[in-house]
Parts: sequence; structure tokens; C-alpha cells
Amino acid sequence: MVRNYLDKYCVLLNKDIYEEYTPYGLLVDFRFYLPKLKSEILTNCLEFEIDKKIEYLNLVSNEVSNLIIEDWKNISVVNKWLTMFETSFDNIINSNLNKEAINVYLDADYAQFEEEDDDIIKRRQIFDFQLDFFNVFKNYFIADIVNFCNSTKSDFTKKKDVKTTINKPFKDEYLIAFKKAITDERQIKETCFDLVYESIIHYVPYLENEVMENLLLLNTDKKDDYLNFAIDTLKKIEFSDCDENTISKWLEKYNSPISEFPHFKNEELKHWLNRYYNGYADDPKDYDFILDIQIDFYCYAAGLEAQKMITFLESKKSNAVNKTQLQEETTEKIKWIGKPSQLGFIIGKLAELGYIDAPQRINGETNFTQFAKQVKNTFDVETTESTLSKYLNLESEKGSETVRKFDENGFDIPHIKQIS
Repeated sequence: MVRNYLDKYCVLLNKDIYEEYTPYGLLVDFRFYLPKLKSEILTNCLEFEIDKKIEYLNLVSNEVSNLIIEDWKNISVVNKWLTMFETSFDNIINSNLNKEAINVYLDADYAQFEEEDDDIIKRRQIFDFQLDFFNVFKNYFIADIVNFCNSTKSDFTKKKDVKTTINKPFKDEYLIAFKKAITDERQIKETCFDLVYESIIHYVPYLENEVMENLLLLNTDKKDDYLNFAIDTLKKIEFSDCDENTISKWLEKYNSPISEFPHFKNEELKHWLNRYYNGYADDPKDYDFILDIQIDFYCYAAGLEAQKMITFLESKKSNAVNKTQLQEETTEKIKWIGKPSQLGFIIGKLAELGYIDAPQRINGETNFTQFAKQVKNTFDVETTESTLSKYLNLESEKGSETVRKFDENGFDIPHIKQIS
């Protein structure tokens, strides 16, 4: 069991830090350690059986609860300061305060106010202000971890009740953890893309080991069933089919090749992927931009890691299954001698006019990634699935250029309803 971040968190809660920190500095450190501690807690939980998980969560919860400062348990003790600066506690916790008046008090060194009578008064006021916020911040971040432990404990309790009636013949804890890591884009609001991606790949070797252990323990006739179950679990994830198209606009904007993912050389792109959404923007407009770019990269990363894991699982199937798949993949294809853009336009147009049933996403929109895969499996054409998906989308920049050329030459096919 690791407790690296729990120890660091408790130091912030327990240590007499008034001479070393300002309240704002303490808030910044709590924001930094909070997501890392939650990740550490979940990782530790994976090592235990359910009863031990609950005991561990109780241990963490009790350890931080013992550090509650009773006189400041109620946030209302800072209401007079919130009224004075016309702000709210949520705004302080969640926003960048560099340009707000209250930050003068949150980040001030009160010791410098000591020479004049007015300074002495202001020094006393700042001291009282900071004492209140030091202790309220500590209690707030104690409550956050306690609530997190209780919520996680509740989830495990429910699983325990289910396990009394369902006994799986294989382990799936890391499969569940990996699935959770690539299905929750809301993590971006708590930290930044770089750290979220690290948390995703953190589970990869553990899941691979879990798969290999299951294959060693399962009967031969059950191994492919287990692998198909795991593959189906990952394929049903919302972002599992996200590909380069998801981030293509950002790659073009910052002139960065996909081959550099996730360690891009462009300093501006690196800057935005490493920014915290929660309280680290220089301008209010930054928040929407940070969320926009980081969620796109999260979806791409989720799809990338899901596909890698699916490939790994497929590789572990029995030879009979792999041989069948190989035969299907080597079935003779139709040779396309035109340009890939022309193939994309014609097939895309046939789908638009009702002649082809193109695959769709949950929201009803065409899944051009899957569509390109089907077309590529049918036609022998020299292009990538990523490029072909752009040509199939007649409204994309690449697709619309081909549409224009065909229209100029009088290309026309009636809608299927007109001739049915």
C-alpha cells in the first residue's frame, strides 16, 4: 500500500504552516495534491478484496477527519470577508483570483504592515482574515477526501452485495478501472490532460497482467469467451472509436504531427495541454478554450488506448479464431483505380442518398471512422482509414472540395426515394 500523497496531504493539514504559506499558496497546493491523492487511493483499493478496501477507506477517512479544526468547521465564519469583497467561497475555491481584490489579503505577507498606525491595523485585519481562511481551507479539503472515501466505499459495498449472487470465474478489477479511466472526461475539470493521460496509461500494464493471469486460470474452452467479453466491454465505450480526426484541427492549428503524441514539441500546444482547468486561467475566456482542447485530446487518448488494448486482447485469442479472422481479412477486395477522394465522395454520396446504411454513433450522426474501416475492407485503395473518413464526410474540408469538382461536371444521382 502506497501513501505518498496521503502523507503530503496530511502535512498540509497538520503542520503549523502560517509562517511558510499564505492562504492562497496553501489553496494552490491542495488543488495540486487532491487529484493525485484520489488516484493513489483508488490504486491502493485495487490491491485488496472488497472487505479490505472498505477498511482501507475507513482508515484514510479517519486519519484526515482527526485533523478537523473544530472552531472553523462551519464555512460561515468567513462570510464577513466574503461580504467585504463581494465574492463567494465557491468562487475562491474554483477560480483564478490573481485579478480579484480579495487576493491581496489571501496572498499578502501581513508582517510587512508594521511601521505606521494604519499599517498595524491592516496587519491585524489581514492576520485575522488569513487565520480564518487557513483553517476553513483545511476543513474544506478534509471534507472533500472524506466524501470521496464514503462515495467510493458505497460503490464497493454495492459490488459486495452483487458478488454474493454473481461469482465471475475471472478477475476484472483492472478492466473496470481502465474502463473508468477512459470514460470520464469530467476528470479534465479537476486537473489537466497531461495528468489524466498518465492516469490512463498507469492501468495498462496492470490490466495486461490481469488478462494473462485469467488466461492461465481459465479452462481452454472459456478463454476466448473471456477475451470476447473484455473486447466487447471496451468496444461499447463511448470514445473507443475516436481517432486522429478528433484532434486534427488542433494539430493543424499548432502545426504538430500526430507522431509526437503525447509529447508535442510545439510549446504553445504543450502549454494548453498542461494547464489546469480548475483555477489556473489568466483570462475568463481561457476556461472554455482549455476545456475544449483538453477534452478533444482526452477523447483521442481514450480511443487510442482502448484500441491498443483491444488489439492486445485479440492477439491472445486461440489460433482457430485468429485463423478465421485472417481468412476474413484476406478475402479478395475490389480494386479501386480512381483517387481515394473520388471513392470517398461516391460512397459518401450513396450513403447520403439512402443507398447505403452507414454506421452511426449513439447520437445518430454518421460514424465516419467505422464507415472508413468498412469501405477499406471492401475496396483495395491506397489510403489510410483516417484520410478516407475525411473524404466520406462530404461536409468536411477535404470532402467538400471533391463535391465541388463533381458538381461542376454535372454528377447527379437521384435520391433512392425518387426512384423507388
